[in-house]
Parts: sequence; structure tokens; C-alpha cells
Amino acid sequence: MSSVPSHLITRNGVYSYRRRVPLELRDRPEFGGRDVYQVSLGVRTLSRARQRIQELGLDGLFEVHHAPAVSIEGGATLTPSLLTHIVRRRYEQGMVSLQSERLDASSDHRDMRDELAVQEVATLNDPAYSDIARERLRRELAPVIRASAEGTAKRLGLDNEHDIQRIEAALFEAELSLTRSRVELAEGRSLPTSLVATTSTNDAHMQREAHWTFKRLSEDALRQHPKGGSWEHKVKVAAALFDDYTGSAPIHKIDKRMVRNFVNDLHHMPDRMVMRFPKMGLKEAITANEAREKPVAPISPNTVRDGYFSVVRWVFGHAVELEAVPMNPCTGIKIRGATKGDGRRTRNPFRADELNALFRLPLFAGCLSEDRTNIPGNYRIDDHRKWTPLLMLFTGARPSEIAQLAVSDIKSDGKHPYISILTEYDPNDPDDDRDFVVSHKTENARRDIPLHPELIDLGFLEYVAKRRRAGDVRLFPDWKLPANGRKLYSSASWIRNINERLIPKITSRRPKPTLYSFRHTWKTQMALFQVPTQYQNQILGHAQQGMDDHYLGRLDIQHTYDAIRAVSFTDLDLIHLKS
Repeated sequence: MSSVPSHLITRNGVYSYRRRVPLELRDRPEFGGRDVYQVSLGVRTLSRARQRIQELGLDGLFEVHHAPAVSIEGGATLTPSLLTHIVRRRYEQGMVSLQSERLDASSDHRDMRDELAVQEVATLNDPAYSDIARERLRRELAPVIRASAEGTAKRLGLDNEHDIQRIEAALFEAELSLTRSRVELAEGRSLPTSLVATTSTNDAHMQREAHWTFKRLSEDALRQHPKGGSWEHKVKVAAALFDDYTGSAPIHKIDKRMVRNFVNDLHHMPDRMVMRFPKMGLKEAITANEAREKPVAPISPNTVRDGYFSVVRWVFGHAVELEAVPMNPCTGIKIRGATKGDGRRTRNPFRADELNALFRLPLFAGCLSEDRTNIPGNYRIDDHRKWTPLLMLFTGARPSEIAQLAVSDIKSDGKHPYISILTEYDPNDPDDDRDFVVSHKTENARRDIPLHPELIDLGFLEYVAKRRRAGDVRLFPDWKLPANGRKLYSSASWIRNINERLIPKITSRRPKPTLYSFRHTWKTQMALFQVPTQYQNQILGHAQQGMDDHYLGRLDIQHTYDAIRAVSFTDLDLIHLKS
């Protein structure tokens, strides 16, 4: 399989050409001062993308013309800028070879080379022996460096001995820098971001991005690579924690050892640290937790990986893309105890007896009052706390999707009433005149779901009519908007109440179901009643598989309604909710 060039990215299956603009080229009209150049290629295959790059001549836009060889009476001269370019190129090529060698070579061979490099660097750093060591290394490398210098000079049209000797001297310094880089890489430290004595102020560590804090870098990464609101929130939380942990150090000073220490401490991070230990950093919270009589359990290894380390790795990937750091310091770090993140999770649908027990709890069957929902009584809850589990059970919608619904998203005028999930905001449509932010997880998440007959029998349309008569814009106006204004979302505390207080009352099996098991239960029932997979994917907001993703169009409400109207739950008794 051919590798994808680093300058190619995909978004929604379409390839784009994205490349950092060198400082010396940013004044060109085609770049307009931008530090990153990106253009859509409008194709979906790698081979066609490569062809479009050639057709458009995109690589040629980034050719740096140094004007190194200026003809003077038939001869040429070597400029300092060209010399710097030659050395930097040799160093970068050497680093590629060095990193490839470390991946491919045996551990014994790698250790032997590392030990020799350590001895050489120690001698070079010793004032008493540095001159002798440099001369010895110069003699050993002379044949190779001479040949390389002569080849470089010939390609550039430089034929005088003085220029060849200058190139030789510069290439020798590059080799010394590579030796030092091997030592630092072997010790787990970040690689040098400049050459020892020959690079200019355009080197990576002198770029402005290299002096950003990690938090500032994360903000730029989100701006350059926008994703869903949930990922954005995760990045902000993890970036704030990591930035505090590193003392807001500039990113070029953050090395692999610092990242590894952060990960090690994350394994001791108390669960719900921000809530239990407010205004404390990671180390302070760990210390305070250990001092408690009953310390709080730490977060799981999977949370370490998926909630924090994945963010740090992603943000540093952006730094590499910006050429602010030479390599990602997260590379090679493993999260001990984390299970494989292959996308497969244990599905644990509800059983009929568990559903009957759940919907017989006071929250659904009748409680004492609005605020005392766990005590039996005659008060009936009629808001998101009642309808969200039922909507999830009979539509498979996500709680975050239900939280964002407007009254106008319930379409009840046609033959088959349906819910319009995550329709895009249209300022010209009065029904979309909303006072909250609409967000969606993926393109597939925008969909129409027919109302199951059971939801209508339970009185869902009557609830919608009541909200419409009250003049409410939102379907569930009591569902609070988070203080950060990120989006309407099913709050963690509400989900936790269901998972930790209500569900343990109805079942003791392990693993226990959760709020999201309503979604799994609906998926299972559709499969049991032989609803085609393509219909299931559209109803649940999943991507179609295989060639269906390319050729299958959107299925209308008539088709999806016919597919799900016969789906039922054997032995499920909700008659007490219909009065």
C-alpha cells in the first residue's frame, strides 16, 4: 500500500493539499502572508489527488530560490543563505535516516551505536580533548564529506575549491549535530531544534509558534482543524491541565520525559478531580487525595489514554505540522492498562424485566414532588427526565441530540410524524429562529426519524403541543444550557444519576446497562424484527457501509416508518404511562 504524502489531508472523504508556508515565501501573492496554505483538490482517491497536485503545480509554489550562485565573470559565489540551506537539508536528511534506523535496527546494534555517540559527545564537550576529538572525527569523515561537498557544488554550478571547502566545513558541523541528536534521542529527550553552529534564525526553535504555550497551541489546533463540540471541550480541559502541569512552558522545551511524567501522574489522578479538588493542579490533587482517610479511586487507564493523552498527542501533531517542533514527544509512549482502542465496545441492552422495573420507578410512575423524584407519590414528571429515556428507547437518538431539539423539530402535520434531528440553522426559516447553538456529530447525524406508534400512544405529541401552546422554542426548556455556552448537552450529572442511582435499583448484573443502553436496545430490536441494516444506519445516524455509502440515497419517512412500525418489545408493559 502506498503511503499518503504528508501534505495531503482528507475531510469528508475529499482530499486537500495542506502545507506550511516558509517564512521567506509568505509575501508571495498566492500566499498573502498566510503561514499555512490549503486548497481542496476535489477528488476522493489518492492516485487522483497525486495527479491533481501535478496538474496544479502545487509543489512548485514552495520552491525556495536562494539565488546562491551569482555569475561573476563566468564564475559563481556561495552566499551564506545557501550555505545554511545546504546544512539544514543535510541535517534533516540525517534525522530521517537516524529515526528510521532506530525503528528497524536490532536493539543490540542500536545500543552499540548509542554508546559510541555518548562517548564521542562526552569527549567533544571536554575542553581538554575537544580539539583532538574534532580533528579525529574530521579525518574519519573526510572521504564521505568530501564526496558529498563536491556533488553539492557540482549541482549548484560551484567549481572553485574555496566554496567546496566551505561546504565541507558546514557539513561536518551537521554531522556533529546529528551525533548529539542521537544521544538526546537515546536518552528520551526532545531532539535539538537547531544545528549547533550553522543554522539561521529561521530554525524551528526560533519560529514564533515554538514559543507558544501548550494551551495556545491547542487553541490554534482547534481553529485549524475544527471538530465536534465534545472533542473541543475535551481538548480545552486536557490542555488546561497539561499547561498547568508544565508551568506554561513554551512547547519547544516540552520533551518526551515531561510527557511521560504527566502520563504517570494521570494514573493517580482522582476521579472527578475538578469537582472534588477545585482550584488544584494535578500534583496537588493527587497529594490531597492520598491524604484523605478514604482516597478517591483514580481515573481508568482508558480515560488516561482517551481523555488526556490522545489530546496531548493530537495537539503536538499540529505542532509538528507547523514545524514548531521537530518531532512529536508523545511518540512511543504507551498507556499501561488501557484496552485496545479498536472501536469495539461491549453492548449491553436492557432486558424487558429491567425496562419494566425502570419505568415503574417514581420518576416515571408518580413521585412526591418536582424535586423529590425518588419517593412514590401522585406527582407526574413531564419533562426531559421522563421523555429522554423513552425517546432513546424508540428512536435510538443520542441524549445530546435530544437535548438540542426545538419544538419545530417535531414534524406532526404529515401522514407520518417524525423528528428532524440536528437540522442546520437557516436564518430565512422562521422555524429555525433559535436562541441556542445547533451542533451535530457527523454528516450522518442530520436525519429524520419517524415517531414510533408507541411514542404517540404514550402522549409525546400532546407534550409537544403543550410546549407549542406555551410559546417555548425548545422542546425541553428546563434542560439548562451549560455555563460555557458550548452547546445544549445532556449534563454529566443527570446521566450519572441514572447510571449510579436508578439503574442499580432495577438490576445487579455485570456489566450493568447504562443510559446509552437504550440506544443499544433499540438497535437490537430493529435487528430482531429484520429491519434492513441500511435503514438501521440512517435511523441511528451511522455511516452506511461499503458501496452503500456511495450509492444509497436518503430513505424517506414512508420507507423508514414502514420498517420500524412493527418493531415492538416483547413483555414490555408501559400501560401505566399512557393514562
